[in-house]
Amino acid sequence: MSTPAYDVAVVGAGPAGCAAALAHARLGRSVLLLEALRKPPARLAGEWIHPCGVDALRRLGADLPTARTTPAHGFVLHPEDAGPPITLPCPDGGQAAVVPHADLVTALRVAAAGHPDITMLLGSRVGSIERTTLTWAEEDGPRRRARVRRIVGADGQTSVVRRVLRPVQTPATTVSRTAGVLLHGVALPREGYGHVFVGGPGPALAYRLDRDTVRLTLDVPLLSLRPAALLAFLGRAYTPFLPGDLAAALRAALARGRVRWAANRLRPRSFHGRGPYALVGDAVGTCHPLTASGLTFAVRDAECLAHSGDVTDHSRRRRAAGRANEHLAAAMHRIFCDPGRPTTDLRRSMYAVLRDSAFERERMMRVLCAEEHSTTALAGAVAHVAARALGERLNARDRDGRAGWHTPARTCTDYAAWLWWMCRSHDRPFHLPSAPTAC
Repeated sequence: MSTPAYDVAVVGAGPAGCAAALAHARLGRSVLLLEALRKPPARLAGEWIHPCGVDALRRLGADLPTARTTPAHGFVLHPEDAGPPITLPCPDGGQAAVVPHADLVTALRVAAAGHPDITMLLGSRVGSIERTTLTWAEEDGPRRRARVRRIVGADGQTSVVRRVLRPVQTPATTVSRTAGVLLHGVALPREGYGHVFVGGPGPALAYRLDRDTVRLTLDVPLLSLRPAALLAFLGRAYTPFLPGDLAAALRAALARGRVRWAANRLRPRSFHGRGPYALVGDAVGTCHPLTASGLTFAVRDAECLAHSGDVTDHSRRRRAAGRANEHLAAAMHRIFCDPGRPTTDLRRSMYAVLRDSAFERERMMRVLCAEEHSTTALAGAVAHVAARALGERLNARDRDGRAGWHTPARTCTDYAAWLWWMCRSHDRPFHLPSAPTAC
């Protein structure tokens, strides 16, 4: 029996894989789309798509499930300093989308299955990849093979294609965990926005999934606690910084043990493949989920790859596009979780800068929404925050009547060390110096 040939084989039919298949097929290429699971995985995974990701899906001809998609206009940051919340709208009046992960995967698979140039095989597990020959088996069926010109790994952090490539680079590092809870019958402080609540051991993010349901995710430090003690810790540590209705709903959900967990593993998004092998989405790498950029990066990776002449060109473009967002994600994780004095100063300064400056609010959101790719823009924002923090420290010293140069010199050194860490945060993720055990 002859071996079929395709222009492209995509391993993994999640959001990244379906987007990659659609992007290539829309350019007239024949695509083989393989997925080991027949149903979308029931796990805590990406649900927020930034405006540029929504636009990319539209260009690919993938219609989001209207009945299960909630529009979002940006984020509202709720600082722990008792000051007013900070509204951070999407740039240029854009609109993000929130879609339950399983519904998003289902919609994208329907779009892929309906394209005449895509052959989608669910329940097909890849066995081997030898140069440009792919071997797979459908559950208990016989082994099959195909010849392809390009193989795309879109199968997540444990990608089969990535293992074939064996890149020499920094391994993934687990910095915290995310606890996800569904809250029913509660209102958000401002509907149509995601809400970030600060003050606990890590930030809490709440956004509406549908008319009756709010998703609440908690960034939780790595603790050596038994399950019951861990749930009790979540209730003590996070509810004081949530509005009353959300806090009560969280306590009730914790009492029932209805929590889903995901590890926050960081791996620099610096390796996108080589030769005929390409990686997209989480197979490339992952940054902290605080920026909610995972789905957006997956879709934009797929679109960029289809329009790139080769994997080297694709890699160059995507590294440049993701660098600023990666640094912002690492900085946000540290600035909300690190209890040290320099970070506390910078966090308070950031609140003041964002409250005072519409320009800085827009600049932050352009980086967060993956619309601003320049690290220079992020560096300018960080320098503004650091300069304000330093000025406030010096003013406080003068008001207290302190003399000498030791305090400002030490402050400058602390801030310089923080900024130097941020420049290298892609390979030096932040860890809490000591994990809290009580609240």
